[in-house]
Amino acid sequence: MNTNKVNKLFMVTIILVLSIFYTICHFSIETHAATFNTPVKCTKIEKINDDIYCKTTIEINNDNFTQNLFITSNSTKTKTASKTVEYQNSEGTTLWYVKVTGTFTYNGITSSCSTSSVSAASYNSSWTISNKTSYKSGNTAYASATGIKKFMSVTVQTITRNVSLSCSKNGTLS
Repeated sequence: MNTNKVNKLFMVTIILVLSIFYTICHFSIETHAATFNTPVKCTKIEKINDDIYCKTTIEINNDNFTQNLFITSNSTKTKTASKTVEYQNSEGTTLWYVKVTGTFTYNGITSSCSTSSVSAASYNSSWTISNKTSYKSGNTAYASATGIKKFMSVTVQTITRNVSLSCSKNGTLS
């Protein structure tokens, strides 16, 4: 074989290998982005009394996964997450909830909360919601709401729930 044909064969092989490598990497990144853009949930249930249960869920929204994929480990990263506390009856029906949502930045050395918001609502006509508030401090987002149960216009139960969501320097939420 002459040198010219060997060079052409070498170039075609290199282009083919690079094309395959690009396709594999591109597919892999899209697959990871699709997987990580789906919110991740962690749930805990506790019994308040015979009629009321409290279900706490932390939901991590990794919208910026593909952005953070190429950032080095000591760069600042952003994470948006929420913690929802639902009050449920013994049948598992949600009566009302309070939810804090926070946006956090972290870099392995420090972390901070840049935004905090609250949402709260009732799913049951016996319960109303009042006193919704939220604030942020340091690396924690805070929210609070009061659920009021009435029977024939008389208040029979009042529950004020404070919810906090913190982010560690490494991005761990609690």
